Amino acid sequence: MVKNVAMGDNAGPRPAKHDPPMDLSFLLQHNPLLVSFDVFDTLLLRRLEPPTALFEQVGARAVAAGLVDPALSPSLFRLARQEAEGRARTKVPGGEVDLAAIHAELSLGDPANLAALELAVEAEMVFANLLLVPVLKDLAAAGIPVVLLSDMYLAPNDLADLLTRAGIRPDLYRRLYVSNAEGVSKAGGGLFARLVADHPDIPPDRILHLGDDPLGDVAMARAAGLQAIHYVPGPGLAMLRERERAVAGLGGAGGDGLAPRRAVALAGLGDVPADAPALEFGALVFGPAIAEYCRWVVDQCRHQCITRIAPLMREAVLFAPILEDCIARTGGGITVTPVFVSRQALLPLELADMDANVARRLLGARPHLPWDRLLTLVGGIVPDDLTPWVGLTLEALLATPAAGPTLALFDDPNLRAAAAERATQARQLLLDYLDPLLGPEPVALVDLGARGSTPAALIRLLPDGRRRCRIFLAYAVADIAGPLAEGIAIQVYAGQDAAGQTLGRVLYRSPQILERALTGLHGTTLGHVRKADGQVDPVVADPPAQGTERRTLALLQEGIRRYAGLMGAAWPPDAPPVPGAAALLPLTAALLRPTPAEASLLGALAYDQNDGTEGERVICDATALEAVRPLAGLAGGPVLSLALGLRPSLAPWPQGALVRHDPGIFQRPSDLLALEGGHGPVCRALVERLREGGIERFGILAVGGEGGMGPDFIRTARAAGLEPVAYADLMDHLAPAPLFHGVPVRPLAEMRTAGLPLVLVTLGYAARLTALMQEGGDENPPLIALLPS
Repeated sequence: MVKNVAMGDNAGPRPAKHDPPMDLSFLLQHNPLLVSFDVFDTLLLRRLEPPTALFEQVGARAVAAGLVDPALSPSLFRLARQEAEGRARTKVPGGEVDLAAIHAELSLGDPANLAALELAVEAEMVFANLLLVPVLKDLAAAGIPVVLLSDMYLAPNDLADLLTRAGIRPDLYRRLYVSNAEGVSKAGGGLFARLVADHPDIPPDRILHLGDDPLGDVAMARAAGLQAIHYVPGPGLAMLRERERAVAGLGGAGGDGLAPRRAVALAGLGDVPADAPALEFGALVFGPAIAEYCRWVVDQCRHQCITRIAPLMREAVLFAPILEDCIARTGGGITVTPVFVSRQALLPLELADMDANVARRLLGARPHLPWDRLLTLVGGIVPDDLTPWVGLTLEALLATPAAGPTLALFDDPNLRAAAAERATQARQLLLDYLDPLLGPEPVALVDLGARGSTPAALIRLLPDGRRRCRIFLAYAVADIAGPLAEGIAIQVYAGQDAAGQTLGRVLYRSPQILERALTGLHGTTLGHVRKADGQVDPVVADPPAQGTERRTLALLQEGIRRYAGLMGAAWPPDAPPVPGAAALLPLTAALLRPTPAEASLLGALAYDQNDGTEGERVICDATALEAVRPLAGLAGGPVLSLALGLRPSLAPWPQGALVRHDPGIFQRPSDLLALEGGHGPVCRALVERLREGGIERFGILAVGGEGGMGPDFIRTARAAGLEPVAYADLMDHLAPAPLFHGVPVRPLAEMRTAGLPLVLVTLGYAARLTALMQEGGDENPPLIALLPS
């Protein structure tokens, strides 16, 4: 009989059915008198995936040790090592060879030295499957003998030594059968025949074999009359890896080194109910990003002699225990101190020099904050004649005649004085809260990302903050250039290379999912208050997530902890951290190309702005679904790039909303080849539309000035030999006359009568610009846009 112990399916995490955990009671259901186990990918797991990545490690070490030509790259060494093994096998009947024979065929250096190096690297990279070690011990206690079978080129003594080092002692198994020593293999069936012959007193059908290979561990075991359990994580993990390999082309990121994911998937979900996909997603996708980031932070702090880590709330609730576990496993000596701060709690600090220009800057930096909310915060009162415009954000306010009078309110001397007083009070409260908490020695301020604005504000506030503090972020975008230029020390986990920076931009486009998963069970910090004894405590809001969403977030976080737990148990304390691009790749891939199950699970989460505004919004709500509807109907074109260009306020996660419309949209071949983010694909597609229409001279309707798509489109159009002759911006204050990147600036109202075809260089504002160009006359100018009007 065959039992496939697996999780998931090719449509994403499985919704309901769960296999029983691999334990003694499960094995006893098969009534075995003898149990045999495969070794690699069953009892022993590697810290590298795929297994051939081990040869690249050997190649790199061989170069560093001077054993091979220094010009030989690790990937070329891997190819040569694989070729040598193939040649060695052809020279022996049955193809079973040992490590010495393989390296004898590898004319790159001294065979004995290279073989010894490979064995040493193998010893570093393997660890015991923590799920099966207790099963071995229980079988021994129950008196059921165990044998181990391996199709492997390592000598039996070397393999036994690897097992012992990993914690699988010789007293836990009766015998170790290794193919190169026996001259026969599992894959050929001979190793099972030998096992049966060596145990004539046990009927073959009372022998139970567990292994990962469908041929060598299942088909051939059955052919020999044994029972077999196919011990694999299941197609769910394989689907994730396939998607990650496709997305890795974004910046050269690789997913190797996340071995705990296999152990997590093998663990199964036990008796978790039907909402278990959240647990699996938390473990296999969120887990690597968060747990590996925390391990990197601890590693960096040890190298830099930082003895206090201060993760910022709300993430600190999840980060702190993982950080503390990493610290304990690597020798202690570092203290973790959560710090209660938020953008909302720090906003009063920015009120000290309040006037109309400061108000405009603050409202621009917080696009969801209504002007009247800011006015109330600084102690102002809304005049009766401006109440019709209460609730408007800066963008909406600037389109009304009330913009000037409203912003002028912030120039009132009394209000400015009140704002300065509030800023002074907030500053003192924060200092009295932070100083005793952080202490005088160097401290690591740990945040998720992406701009580092909150920890940078703390550093500016603290006396000698630039000396005392260093910021650690999981990912970042170019905005961190400001704090860096000020001399604030910042390190980014997934920002050490171009691959990590590319992944960071993808995460920054739709950060709500990650932020909600980490913070939704805990309220934001509203501010600080001084108690009667003089101590300053934070004021914390109620947790935002309730009901079903709270259950989902709890499972996501439990999944993260499961990954972190297995990582801690399997990883040696001195192992180098996994590269940030590899750890964040699973999450980036899921955001870029979600499955229908993921779009349903994550799209149902809500989020708050954490900037002083009230209310929440569901990520894939009706507004988001309507915003992406035109894209879902496109037959071709760079759909993913167009989606990434939509306004986040309309579609926070456009990929998830697109999958809700069309479950197979990201399986289209055109999209698999169009994973480029940014403005480039959209600009090129617009230029192609102009060429198709024979249009060489045109006007541009854009939004956002330097921060919008206009500059990229102007460059792309000129490079194609086209001539933009007029430019208008919906936010005209961002593109003042006379020229914008060499193009004459015209008022928006004049563009409809300019006698030019007009290109809509925008996605989220296309409908609004179209309506403006169709007002006030019978003849409308030709409009060129990517989205259907």
